[in-house]
Amino acid sequence: MPSASTAPIESSPAWLDALRARLTPANVREHATDGRVYALLAAISVAIAALTLLYPSTPTYDPWAWIVWGREITQFDLTTTGGPSWKPLTVMFTTAFAPFGDAAPDLWLIVGRAGAVMSIILVFRLAWRLTGGSLPAKTIAGVIAAMALIISSSFVRNMTLGNSEGLLVAFTLWGIERHMDGKYRQAFVLGFLAALLRPEVWPFLGLYGLWLLLIDRDRRTLWLVIVCGVLIPVLWLLPEYWGSGNFWRAADRAQRPNPNSPAFADFPFWEVIKRTWPLMLTPVKAAAAFALAIAVWQWIRARRQGAVIVIALLALAWIAEIALMTQAGFSGNPRYIILGTTLIAVVGGVGFGWAVQIASDVVARFGGERHGKALMLGTGVAACVVLLGATYHWAGPKFRTFGDLDRALRYQAELRIDLRKSLAKVGGGKHFAACGPVATGMYQVPMVAWHIDRHTMDVRMDPDPAGGAAVASRSTGRAPWAPRGPFPAGYRLLVPQRSTHLYSTCPPKPGA
Repeated sequence: MPSASTAPIESSPAWLDALRARLTPANVREHATDGRVYALLAAISVAIAALTLLYPSTPTYDPWAWIVWGREITQFDLTTTGGPSWKPLTVMFTTAFAPFGDAAPDLWLIVGRAGAVMSIILVFRLAWRLTGGSLPAKTIAGVIAAMALIISSSFVRNMTLGNSEGLLVAFTLWGIERHMDGKYRQAFVLGFLAALLRPEVWPFLGLYGLWLLLIDRDRRTLWLVIVCGVLIPVLWLLPEYWGSGNFWRAADRAQRPNPNSPAFADFPFWEVIKRTWPLMLTPVKAAAAFALAIAVWQWIRARRQGAVIVIALLALAWIAEIALMTQAGFSGNPRYIILGTTLIAVVGGVGFGWAVQIASDVVARFGGERHGKALMLGTGVAACVVLLGATYHWAGPKFRTFGDLDRALRYQAELRIDLRKSLAKVGGGKHFAACGPVATGMYQVPMVAWHIDRHTMDVRMDPDPAGGAAVASRSTGRAPWAPRGPFPAGYRLLVPQRSTHLYSTCPPKPGA
């Protein structure tokens, strides 16, 4: 007899059984992808991410705060009032990395960048898989989708600096694949992990959980949905209450957008849509519309290509949700859109692939049985070359911006390197902070807090006239120095570095 934990739920009404039958996909693959394939892809992604540390690297503002919070959790002294919004999954990683000391920031960069690499692999794989057909058709679909992701939404910049959207995209695409494989519980767990990165995932996961309960009567599924449903508010809200005394601190912080946020536009919803439109290449948007039209036609005729329709609708729903939240006063940061533009890239890649397949099929009809396959392959390759060449008109300028991006990323890494070297020259971060309150520029607060072993709230933006220390730097190569001089009486320059100057009313540590 089955155990209580695995026994099916008691019989349900006939109408519910009928609904369950209608909701269960009829085209589940007979042979699901071996889970070891995804383990291998994840291992490859981590290895590539680790190799990227050979490039000058640093986290950006939000990741530095997560890294500080991870250390504070291990010290049972969490303070979240000075920093970005809380993200449970990121801080789980940084808490695990905190015992490794100075290596913790780089360990987080490996995780964040591994998510980005996995995203690129999965975007290629999903577009390939949805396209089907000939090898040239699947190849062009995957290449276009991956290229569209790499050059859209400042993806490379955000992921290189350790933001979490790469992980969000990776878990979502991975979940879609496992759903297509018929591994619905695994898909739900991957959606749960995505929900620990962005609250916008919650309604989608909730609907999927309800669908899963309707089609799967196993008690394990019921408990999985219940446990994950409980853990989401627990992991989002309780640590915030510990760190700030306010369950809703993350939501309050998200409603204090930066000055350039679309939240300040006359009509924020429409402003988000306008800013999203140019993030995607025109040919990719056109190909996505083409693929969606074909998928709808196929669905009406033969109940096929439903996955392409659902992915397109998910993309539009995600963008609309971000726009609605911006209308409600949230920040509407462009990187929040990355998941939506990624899904459009997948559908656009499928559109390119189907165009190649159609051209190949048309030409193959004139070749007969003897030459048809050769003509199909040759036409497919030729169509790939033509489409890639035509797309370069739009993609070329995007790729050429990578030179400027390289300089910007190297400068951000200089800020971290110069701060570390400067503090070493005065006796270390703890000695530097022992002089009194430490001030720095707004965008450097969490990085300075990490290096001087203080809470982010302990780092101020104006030097204390009564005495203390200051880390003056420029957040970009063209930004002004912050804090601005002249400094209060008693502050003197201790260390001038390329991008960072240390000031203090106390002398350096003897022998430093």
